[in-house]
Amino acid sequence: MRLIVIDRFHPQQRRDLQAVVNADQLRLCDEIELLEPEQLRPLAFLSLLLLIVGGIFFVALDLVAYSLQRDPLAPHLTFWTIVLWLAVNVIGYIFILLIHEGLHAIMFLLWGGKPYFGMKLPLALYCGAKDQLFRRDQYLAVGLAPLIVITLAGIYLTLLSPLLASYALFATIGNFSGAAGDVWVAARLWRQPASALIEDTEAGYRAWEVHR
Repeated sequence: MRLIVIDRFHPQQRRDLQAVVNADQLRLCDEIELLEPEQLRPLAFLSLLLLIVGGIFFVALDLVAYSLQRDPLAPHLTFWTIVLWLAVNVIGYIFILLIHEGLHAIMFLLWGGKPYFGMKLPLALYCGAKDQLFRRDQYLAVGLAPLIVITLAGIYLTLLSPLLASYALFATIGNFSGAAGDVWVAARLWRQPASALIEDTEAGYRAWEVHR
């Protein structure tokens, strides 16, 4: 199956690399599938670690910000306010999954790629770019964009309105924990040379290098 080199901002380099790809002068240097049994345990541990770290950070930040900006109009704590808080947080957590994958798609589009969306049961959304090759740093930007953007947005919202931010806690913490796969891939990809070409797969990647 033909692989297409993607690089909107360097058209001549893209054409040169495409000629190399067409001549079958690539060598596979790394490959990973996150859903393989040997990857699931360390990935689950990393996700749990990020959940704990993100939970402590965002809850502590929200409490500190709230104590400094205490709102006299804040609702009193009742059974129904707790139910509302839980309901909004659950909805926000589901909604953030769409935003997370949307940010992956935006980055794919930025580099000139053609993203697509899919879902693996029970509720694992993903955004991929089938049969397309990206430079290593471009692919790192695609992978880490949701973690960086949503985390910074969560911090800003907390400092701006800690009361409102408390209704998005599940979303910000869940996104932090849910980015475990992205962090795992980024850490592994960082060990590859910057010249490597990365092929996205539904649950991982293949890294190729030019082999003339």
